[in-house]
Amino acid sequence: MTAKAAINQRTRQREATRRQLVEAGLRVVAVSGFAGASTAAIAKATGKAHGTVFLHFRTREALVAELVAEVGRGMSARLAELETVAPSLSEVLDAHLKTLGENEALYSRLLGEASTLPLAARAYIFALQSGIASRLRAAYLREHGLGRVRAIDPIALANLWIGLSNHYLLNRDLFAPGASVIAACGALMKTQILGLVQTNQESP
Repeated sequence: MTAKAAINQRTRQREATRRQLVEAGLRVVAVSGFAGASTAAIAKATGKAHGTVFLHFRTREALVAELVAEVGRGMSARLAELETVAPSLSEVLDAHLKTLGENEALYSRLLGEASTLPLAARAYIFALQSGIASRLRAAYLREHGLGRVRAIDPIALANLWIGLSNHYLLNRDLFAPGASVIAACGALMKTQILGLVQTNQESP
């Protein structure tokens, strides 16, 4: 094996180990929350030595920030799949609900433990919410220009949706014990928001 090939192999192995740590971390968080996601617990979940974690993440805070970013990347990628050039308000809500459903356990943990997370991680949550808010505002403004929705402050509309979805996620054990709150209540959440803005003419 050449020196270059050996370096490439070590790089791939390092990247694979890092990926294993992140995936194990997400599994631990989904079950035990971020408070239970100690570096020792994550190392144990991968079957690797505790010190291995710190070869890839200098501190637990850096690891937690990466776990939050990983959740965010998955959610952002799903929202980016909106194929239409100008999605309707209904389509944006559907895409966000689908994304929340796919990441429900992890995102609920993020919301519930946000105040205990590192600032970098909390900033990432804010960026995620800002992304959906931006899409909602743009969709609303398009439909308002076509006379399909009532006049309402688009920023208030986005805040209402984020607040409503967060409320259901944070109380998922009450709204849907042992089940997905998005599956159980997502259609109702969407109807509540659209009912505030739609005129008698439905969006396509």
